[in-house]
Amino acid sequence: MFGRIGAIVVVLVSLFALAGTAQAASEPRRATALLVSVQYSDVEGGAAKATVLTCERGDRHPRGALACATLAATGTDLAAMRSDDRACTFLHAPVEVSLFGFWRGELVNEVFTYPNSCVMLAHTGALFDF
Repeated sequence: MFGRIGAIVVVLVSLFALAGTAQAASEPRRATALLVSVQYSDVEGGAAKATVLTCERGDRHPRGALACATLAATGTDLAAMRSDDRACTFLHAPVEVSLFGFWRGELVNEVFTYPNSCVMLAHTGALFDF
């Protein structure tokens, strides 16, 4: 799994290198390229998954438009995201989520742990729903 995340990071860095050369020729653009990852606890199998969110056409995130809308409305501060008030159980199965990269040209490095996946989705909507 970590080899896969490493490959995604290499792709992400390559995207920024290409975006930097294209931006030099035109008006500066506030690019978005985020490595979005989820690490489930042992209770949920210990699985990890990741994708790249660019908020552009052909985005790798399956719900990219909704994820970008969530970030546009709330920003990238995971601790500040508010719940949609759905009913969730009290099951303790921690889920660690992270955002790493650039959101509208600003560096992002956020990590947050939710008590379970229902609470995570209630707070983050489509952002980590992939």
